[in-house]
Amino acid sequence: MPRHLKEPHLIKRSARYDKRTGKLTHHAAWIIKDGDSQSVTGCGIDDLEGAKRALHEYNVKKYAQTPLKPGLADDEVLIGDLIRYYLEANADWIEKKSRARKREYVNQVARLNDFWGGKLVSEIDTLTSKKYQKDRTPNTVLKELEILRSMVYFGSDEGKVTLSRKLNFAMPEKPEPRVHYLSDDEVWALIKGAFNRFHTFAGKKTHRVGTHIGLFTMVALTTGTRSERVWNASFEYEPDKPWIDLDSGIYYRKPGEKFVPSNKRAQPCQLPPRVLRVLRRVYREAKRKGVEGAQYLVRWNGRPADPRKGFYTLKHAILGKERAKQINRHTLKHTCATFLLKNGLTVDEVADYLTTTPAVIRRVYGHLIPGQHSKAGSAFDKPKVGQKRSKHAVTKSTRGSAAVAVAVSNVPDDETDSAPKTRPALRIVGGKDHS
Repeated sequence: MPRHLKEPHLIKRSARYDKRTGKLTHHAAWIIKDGDSQSVTGCGIDDLEGAKRALHEYNVKKYAQTPLKPGLADDEVLIGDLIRYYLEANADWIEKKSRARKREYVNQVARLNDFWGGKLVSEIDTLTSKKYQKDRTPNTVLKELEILRSMVYFGSDEGKVTLSRKLNFAMPEKPEPRVHYLSDDEVWALIKGAFNRFHTFAGKKTHRVGTHIGLFTMVALTTGTRSERVWNASFEYEPDKPWIDLDSGIYYRKPGEKFVPSNKRAQPCQLPPRVLRVLRRVYREAKRKGVEGAQYLVRWNGRPADPRKGFYTLKHAILGKERAKQINRHTLKHTCATFLLKNGLTVDEVADYLTTTPAVIRRVYGHLIPGQHSKAGSAFDKPKVGQKRSKHAVTKSTRGSAAVAVAVSNVPDDETDSAPKTRPALRIVGGKDHS
């Protein structure tokens, strides 16, 4: 029978001396033995933990160089192999992500690999998924399990694993969208507060430090554009960045859109005239002063910069702690949609402007659409035509909506007017009823 080969392992190498002089030439050390080959760890005999780390890195490197064989069953393939294959096959797509998105994605994959990497594909089931979800927020774990599912089924489509059954990832339910939006007063307070933030020295104001936050808030609010596409925008055309054409006033929200037709995702939009005038003035002044990175809407040290921390500081300073908890940068998009709907734009027009679908607008913002349920509400106020009703009673023959209509219409005036004659108008602030 052939001899079973041992996995790479650590062995001690004794100290070595020169045969002629007896002088020490090599200290005792740990080495990695893999079949007939040996590799140094760089760790002395007293550093066992370091040697174990070196062995782990050796195994990882060796294993990564081993191609994944096609056609294996799901109880023969490690999930870590499929993760590695997915990352290698989609390296170009991952590389195109922004630094922030790439960092977030790498962290998500690392967490997946730590838990699932050493498990077989056949071990994906409800119980194992529940263990992964324990003590974690549903929204975070949902995104990670969606990534894992795409990786596993990508490997299946590529023929790297043969699935014997439908895998159950036990996805947590997607949380309901929290639609908070800003009131007119809050919008004005944020923009004004951003532009009026100064650096102080010895109690005196020296220069403005919140202009970039004000510009970001203004553009995101009036165009309903996602944060990343706003702070990456440039006033001068660059193929890999969104472009604000100050001559035509068109905001090309998707990088590289100058010579391509618009599509349904991040299509170009026309900037409001007031916003356009502000942006032209800001760009002109920055170029005149020779500011480094003057072509970028939000800049820091000559490069586009994510204003996440700045916006966080601003909202706490202006709105207060409790209200700031409800607000993030995506709230600016909700505010834009709310403003457009309340000012009479149709669902299709709003969906086109925000580059989404009418179905999403109705689902998320349906309660804000003027007259959305007016027909349903008025149905309860209209008794059936040709059917006589007693002024103060409901007969037994009354059925369905007619019964409700008659009951409501026959309530005496003195009962309906038992509340104050003039109820103050509702003031909607941040999506809540502050009556």
